[in-house]
Amino acid sequence: MAPGVDPEAAGQDEQKYTTSNPVVRRLIGRLLGRVTAEIGSTPGRLADIGTGEGLALARVVPEGVVPIGVEYRRAKVALAAVAVPGLAASVGDIGTLPFPDRSIDTVVCQEVLEHLPSVDRAVAELARITRGRCILTVPHEPFFRGGNFVRGKNLARWGNDVEHLQQFTPRRLRAVLEPHFESVEVTRVTPWLLAVAKPRR
Repeated sequence: MAPGVDPEAAGQDEQKYTTSNPVVRRLIGRLLGRVTAEIGSTPGRLADIGTGEGLALARVVPEGVVPIGVEYRRAKVALAAVAVPGLAASVGDIGTLPFPDRSIDTVVCQEVLEHLPSVDRAVAELARITRGRCILTVPHEPFFRGGNFVRGKNLARWGNDVEHLQQFTPRRLRAVLEPHFESVEVTRVTPWLLAVAKPRR
């Protein structure tokens, strides 16, 4: 952990990506493998929105690529800079991203939308900055909650994480993305959904 960083800042991201649970590790590995494949080896200018501690980004960024990271919690930006060498990380808000229109070739946004009280402004910003493709992941409900419940997590909330304010099915994810993007492809990578969206020209 980076010196001077509040240990509590790591939160659930660190718990998730460093878990010893073999089932969770396998599921996360499969998801990140799909994200890696979608990013490809030559993503151009790559920005990760909602970087967190950078643990997911570190596993999907191609060798030799120096990504940009945006995260609204300053302590997590410090952690991300340690996890992803060379990362150009900054504190920012997904609702007002610090990039010109269509300036990012590949936009990555992993497990962010479910945490937002409202997603429309965030999705509009992702579409605005995307020049090539936007790759997003969100929990696939009710399967994500079900997985939590089966392993005894969040039983009082029927498996739902308290910080998950949005629930996504394939239909809802398309409905959220399609008003802002030219094309949207949603794939099930249980218990997550993976979307690849291309901007309007």
